[in-house]
Amino acid sequence: MNFKKIYTIVVSLFLVSTVYSITPSIKIALDSNYIEMGRQTSLHIEVTNSESEGIVVVPFDSVPLQIEFVDARNLPKLEKQTTNGKSLYTTTYKIQSFDSGAYRIPPLMYVTANDTSYSNIVALKVIPVDVSQMQDINPANPAEDMGSKWYDWIPDWLTDYWLYYLLAIIIIAGGICAYLILSKKVTVNILPKKKEIPPYEMAIAKLQQLKQEQLWENGQEKAFYTELTDILREYLDRRFGINAMEMTTTQILNAIRNNEETAMTERLMKSILEVADFVKFARVQPLREDNIKSFDAARQFVEDTKPVPVEEDQDENIKN
Repeated sequence: MNFKKIYTIVVSLFLVSTVYSITPSIKIALDSNYIEMGRQTSLHIEVTNSESEGIVVVPFDSVPLQIEFVDARNLPKLEKQTTNGKSLYTTTYKIQSFDSGAYRIPPLMYVTANDTSYSNIVALKVIPVDVSQMQDINPANPAEDMGSKWYDWIPDWLTDYWLYYLLAIIIIAGGICAYLILSKKVTVNILPKKKEIPPYEMAIAKLQQLKQEQLWENGQEKAFYTELTDILREYLDRRFGINAMEMTTTQILNAIRNNEETAMTERLMKSILEVADFVKFARVQPLREDNIKSFDAARQFVEDTKPVPVEEDQDENIKN
């Protein structure tokens, strides 16, 4: 044997021993090889002599159908431990079975970038459970004839989607209300409507307030006649529907003359408006007596045209 052959043999043995030394080994063991149906047991996995990262592969296609890996989608990862300078990777799987019998868990694989190692085979016996003596914790109630309900006639399409139909009705109704309100076709009074003061009472109250202000006594004749005529114009508008606020003196007098209820009092209104026009437009300084006569005429006009109470009309009809 020449030197070249001896060198080749030595190198080959060294490589084989090196490869063997770094090849990991995988071992599996059960907490108990006997379990009752429905119980769980732990399958422990140990990987030793692993110098490179790898993964544990469970051959689910070869595992008996009666054996279940609990939460197989979230299998635990390997945890590294070091003992006497040796690396050890461990993990634990939970398994269970609901069928009695003896089963064999096939070898698991540990796969690295360079090699694949196979574990040993373990046996598991599942012991049957006597269910004849077991009782239901919550026994089912016997079926009872509840009778027909008032809502049984409602079609399924309505009972299944009633919420959507209700929302649609609310949206449509809200849209209609918004359109009517925005288009001013409907007036909505949220707050309670205040009691409206009758035109006669309003005019008398404003005349009394004007008197207390003492405008013409303080040299404010124009302001006095402006407020006085505004009170009478508003009274004509509310009491008789005469739009006096937009009329001239001549138009107001014509409207009063053509109204049966105010025709007899035209002279009072005429005397007031004529003096007022002189003061407001011609800047005439009225006498004290003119101011008193104008105020008294305005009050007399309101008193003469106030509404006649219904009860008084009925009493007069009875007397006649």
